[in-house]
Amino acid sequence: MSEVSMDHDKPLSPTYYIGLQPEMSSIDTAIDSEGILSSVTDGYDVLSVPITNPRFRSRVSRISQSDLDTVMVPHVAPPTYPEVNFAPNTTYAQHVFGLCAKWIELDSADPRIAGVSTQVLKHELSYASFCGLSYVIVPGPTRRNNVAMYAESLNTALAAVPYINVIVHLAMAESGVEEPSSSDSPAPVDSMSIWDIWNSVRTICDYPSRLSVGLQLAAKLPPQSVVSRWFAEPITVLFVSAKIFLSNPKGYPVLSKAHQYLLFKYLKIKPYTILQDVREATQVRTSSKLPSKQDERAYLIYMRHLHTILPSPTAVEKFGQGYQDYLQNPLQPLTDNLESGTYEVFEKDPVKYAQYEKAILKALSERDSNPNGQPIILAVVGAGRGPLVACSLRASERAKVPIFVYAVEKNPNAYTYLLQRKELQWQSNVEVVFTDMRTWNPAHKVDIMISELLGSFGDNELSPECLDGVQNVLKDNGIMIPQSYSSHFIPAMSPKIFSSIKLQNKEDVMNTPYVVMLQAVDLLAPEIKQAWEFRHPCPYVGASSSWPTAPGIGEAKQQQRYDDLGIDYSTAPVVNNKPIHISNEHNNRHVKARFSIENRGVMHGFVGYFESVLYGDVELSTRPDTINKKSKDMVSWFPIWFPISTPLYVPDSAEIEIAIWRKTDNRKVWYEWSVETFMLVPGSGLDGSDSMATMTTLPARAAGSRVRLGCSRLHNAGGRYSSMLL
Repeated sequence: MSEVSMDHDKPLSPTYYIGLQPEMSSIDTAIDSEGILSSVTDGYDVLSVPITNPRFRSRVSRISQSDLDTVMVPHVAPPTYPEVNFAPNTTYAQHVFGLCAKWIELDSADPRIAGVSTQVLKHELSYASFCGLSYVIVPGPTRRNNVAMYAESLNTALAAVPYINVIVHLAMAESGVEEPSSSDSPAPVDSMSIWDIWNSVRTICDYPSRLSVGLQLAAKLPPQSVVSRWFAEPITVLFVSAKIFLSNPKGYPVLSKAHQYLLFKYLKIKPYTILQDVREATQVRTSSKLPSKQDERAYLIYMRHLHTILPSPTAVEKFGQGYQDYLQNPLQPLTDNLESGTYEVFEKDPVKYAQYEKAILKALSERDSNPNGQPIILAVVGAGRGPLVACSLRASERAKVPIFVYAVEKNPNAYTYLLQRKELQWQSNVEVVFTDMRTWNPAHKVDIMISELLGSFGDNELSPECLDGVQNVLKDNGIMIPQSYSSHFIPAMSPKIFSSIKLQNKEDVMNTPYVVMLQAVDLLAPEIKQAWEFRHPCPYVGASSSWPTAPGIGEAKQQQRYDDLGIDYSTAPVVNNKPIHISNEHNNRHVKARFSIENRGVMHGFVGYFESVLYGDVELSTRPDTINKKSKDMVSWFPIWFPISTPLYVPDSAEIEIAIWRKTDNRKVWYEWSVETFMLVPGSGLDGSDSMATMTTLPARAAGSRVRLGCSRLHNAGGRYSSMLL
C-alpha cells in the first residue's frame, strides 16, 4: 500500500521572480511610484529600496553624539517625510522589498549604539508595514561574540511589528581568513561560521515563521556541505552581485558553471533573486561611464535565460510538486477503507508495478507445476482496485504458466469494483473474496501470495501482522511476494518541518511520524543505516503455537536468533527458557544505531526509508542512495519523518545515537524513539567503548572519551499519541 494521497489533476507551473537593488547613489532622494513601476515594466518583478535615506542617518548620528557623558540611550523619533524613500501606495507595495539601514549595529558592545540601532529598526519596520510592504531586509550580525544582543533586538522588533516578514541578509560563508593570531600563523576559515550565527539567531528568537534568510552568493563558492546546509534553511532571497558574472566571448555577462549549478539547486525552493551592482558592473564591462539601459538589462536577460534551461525535475520531484515538506499522516488501510482516488494516485506509479510483475514472472518461471496440470494458485491479499491482479495475469501470459487468482479485499467499495473488473476483464480465472485476509480460509492452499502492504518505513502499515495472519493458507513450499523488507534511517535537519510542527503547538504532533516529500532537508550523517528486517514466510508462525528451536538449543543461542532478526528478546514470552508464539510479540523490534557527524548541525528529527526484496533479485527501494539502482523513478512512497520535540545541536566531529522501538500490546502497534548526542574528545586513544569498567578506571571526561552533550525525551511512550490499530 502506497503512502501518497494527493490531487494531480492540475500540474503546478513554477514561477521565478527577479528583483533589482539599485546603487545607493541613485536613491538618495525619495522615489515616487513612477520610478518604482518603471523598474517593474523594465522586466523586474521587485525592487529592493532603502526605507530611509541619508537625511535620517544624519539626524540619528547627531542624536547619538549628543550627551555622550550619560549612559542613557537617547530617544530617536520616527523618520519624517524628507527622510523616507517612498510613501504608501497599494499599486506598487507588492513590488517593493524594504531595505533597513545598513549602518545600524544591533550587536554593538556599546549599549548606546545598540539601543539607538534597535529604535531605528523598529521605526523602519513600522513604516514599511504602514506602507503595505510584506518583506523587509535587515543586515546580519557583524560580531560573532554578541549574537544574543542582535537576536534579542530582532525579536523585539518582530513582536512590535507583527505583519512584516524579516529577511536577514547573510553571506554564505566567510570570504577570507581572519586576522592572523601571529605574523606567520593565519587563523583558519570556518566555513560553517555564518550558518552557525544564523542558527543562534533563529534559535534565540524561537523559530519565528516570519524570519528567513537573504543569502548572498559568493564569488568563490564554499564547500558542498555549506551549500547543502543553506538549502535546508528558509531562504526567501538570493542576492546575486553583477560583479561575480563573467563575460562570454561575445562580451555578454554569464555565470560560471559552478554558480549555475548552485542556482539550479536553490531555485527548487523558489526564492526571489535580487541583482545587485548592475550599473557599476555594466560600466566596467562596457567601459562606459553612462551605459545604456539595454546594457544593464543584459544581466536580467541572462537570469531569465537560466530559468528556461533549468534541469527537468526528477519523476519523484514532478510527482510531489506542491507537496514538498508538507506533513501527511501515514495511511491506515487496516482500519480505514480508502477512497478510490487514493488508490488511483498510487496506481499511477509504473515502476512499482513493473517491478511486481517482474517478480511474479520470475516466481512463476521458477515454480514447479502442480500435479495433474492444475494451475498455480495465487492470492493477492489486500487487492484494492486490482493492479496486482492485473500484474499477475500479465505475468502468467508472459511465462505461459496457467494460474488461478484469489483477490482478497476487506474494503466493501473496492470489493464492488473488483467484481466489476472480474466480470468485464478477468472472468473465470479470478475469484474475488470479501473478507479480512487474517480470517480468510480458502478451500485450497496458495502457491504464491502477493501483497502491497508496505509503508514508508516498510512495516508501518502493519504488513507483518497482516501477513502473519494469512500465512496459514500458504503451502509449505509457498512463495510470498515480497519476501522481505527492511527499515532504514538517518538523522536530519529541517527547520521548515520543525517550525510547521511547532506552530501546531500540540503534544501529539511532536510524537507522530509523518510522511513527507522532503526538500528543505540536510542529512547530517554520511551513511543511512538499517534498523531491522521482516521476512516472509515468517519462520515463527505456523500451525503450532511453539516457537521453533533446534533440539537442546541454549538460551544464549536463542537470544542470538532474536538479535539476528532485530527482535527484542527481553519482551518475548518464555516457557522453560524457550520463547513461544502466543501473540504478536515476535514482531517487536528494537535498534540503537550510532551515526558519525562530520559537520556541525541541528537535529530536528530523523528520516525513515525502506528496501524490499520482492523476489530473487527484484527489489524496491526508497533510499536516496539506492533507489536509482533498485527502482529508479518509483514515486509511490515518500520518506517518513520522526520528529524530536527539542532540536539538538551537534558540533563538528560528533556522534548521534538513535534508539527506536517497534512495540505491540496485541491491540495496536506503535513506535517509540529517543536520541542522544556526543562530543568526541581526542587524545587518549580510547575506542569510545561504553564499558562500565572503562568508565570507572578513567576520569569522567578523559581525553579520547565520548562526552554526552544532550538527549531527547522518549517520544510516544506506550503509543500514547500515535499507533496503528490491529
